[in-house]
Amino acid sequence: MIKFLLNNKIVKFFYGILLLPFCYSVFLTFIYIAKNIEFSYNPVKLFLFGAGSYLILHILLYKPIKIYIIGHELVHAISAYLCGAGVKNLKIGKSYGSVNVDKVNTFIALSPYFIPFYSIIVIFIWLLIKYLFKVNVPIEIFMFLLGFTIMFHLLLTIYAISLGQQDLKVSGWLFSVILIFIINCVILIILLITLFPLKTKIVEFKNYFLSLTFNTYKVCFEKILQIIKYSIKYFKEKTHENIQ
Repeated sequence: MIKFLLNNKIVKFFYGILLLPFCYSVFLTFIYIAKNIEFSYNPVKLFLFGAGSYLILHILLYKPIKIYIIGHELVHAISAYLCGAGVKNLKIGKSYGSVNVDKVNTFIALSPYFIPFYSIIVIFIWLLIKYLFKVNVPIEIFMFLLGFTIMFHLLLTIYAISLGQQDLKVSGWLFSVILIFIINCVILIILLITLFPLKTKIVEFKNYFLSLTFNTYKVCFEKILQIIKYSIKYFKEKTHENIQ
């Protein structure tokens, strides 16, 4: 029964529908936090400059597809290994990649779409240089590279999904896309709260998110009840007309 509830695509489709209001509230919370960033802080400017630099590169000049594919397939492989699956035949082509694993689950299939592989590498290298080798790397360089790689991850993830991916079929398209969107928003929220100076306290963001989520589900529930009541009333009237 538990396996059915966790793995059945039809059940996950309904999970996806149930997550839609949550998806909405997470996204608005991200926007709310982003609006409360102190943009005068120099590292914030460098982060935005890095993100903008990749945006221009992506739209006007070049999409580094192969670099994305390498990270994508490596995350598949690492995720499979963490889940106890065997990994073999990792292949990287110019515009495609593949990795064979013994088993597939939602995490293995979708992890490359919400784990910013190259951003994690940037963070790891910066921490290594700063705390292990005791080299004082300017925070501005780190923030530029982080912004660049985060935008790289987001835009190429959107691009990959737009092409149609077999990975999304493992748990169904609706559930997969919503889960990817939610986790990416949560990661961005964590980055904003952790790295950027904010105008308001974190507790305000928490209260905003909880209130928004509650009200969103409340409105959805009320609308569904209205639709059900209207449908019952309509069918009753139709049945009464037919009897007459």
